[in-house]
Amino acid sequence: MTDVCWTTLVRSLLAQGCPVRFTAPGRSMAPTIADGETITVRPLGADEQPGHGEIVLAQVDDRLIAHRIVEMHPAADGTWDDTWFVLRGDAQGQATDVVPRRAILGRVLLPPRSCRAWLAGAVWRLRQQCAQWKPFLKPVLEKML
Repeated sequence: MTDVCWTTLVRSLLAQGCPVRFTAPGRSMAPTIADGETITVRPLGADEQPGHGEIVLAQVDDRLIAHRIVEMHPAADGTWDDTWFVLRGDAQGQATDVVPRRAILGRVLLPPRSCRAWLAGAVWRLRQQCAQWKPFLKPVLEKML
């Protein structure tokens, strides 16, 4: 099946309210989602808003990606239809895609397992917090060393 056919099929099923389960290719979300791991995507209703730090399935051009929301840029009028989301894989150093709300198709539900998924999310949040404090702490640490 071509990427375009696969994208059309998944998009159609999610639009009908059906969850979709498939094997995720690639390592961009490691360690949260391993290459070849089966994930489930729950449809995202038109009135639902995805949140910062959530893993979502989005359509970028003719391909589907499951990445984490790292930034949200709401519309000036406060509507979610015009909100833009910055997505990044956990294993990637910088944001890779910026998509509008209409490109986000569903929330990724991670399979039950040990605390690996929770821990990966916690590590990601800690890295984000450390990055925010880095400009303030760097001069202090340089003086101490």
